Amino acid sequence: MMQLNLNQVDYLQVDVTSPKSMKLLPSGAKRGIQKVAVADHSGVITCFGMKKGAVQMVFKTLPTSSISRLELGGIDGPSREKIFVASGAEIRGYNKKGKQFLGFDTNLTESIQSM
Repeated sequence: MMQLNLNQVDYLQVDVTSPKSMKLLPSGAKRGIQKVAVADHSGVITCFGMKKGAVQMVFKTLPTSSISRLELGGIDGPSREKIFVASGAEIRGYNKKGKQFLGFDTNLTESIQSM
């Protein structure tokens, strides 16, 4: 009988997250770094990639209000690299380098749960 020994390795820690608040961004180049975007309850969006077993931070935003949902947008296909987050009744959009290009408050009374 074969025995398998597994060990836990923590590469990155984020705050508590909501369901559907982590997405895999499409890789741009053939051998580019695959990026992951994670939004947490402290309002921070963390985008990182792995290269040769080490974490490569792409960007990390400043804390805002709790983020309940993260979605990718843009032109259909492999270039869906815009990050949209819902925080309460507010929608914010970030590009792949972490610069905010969109931000507006909706007229909803309840917080946004899906986009």
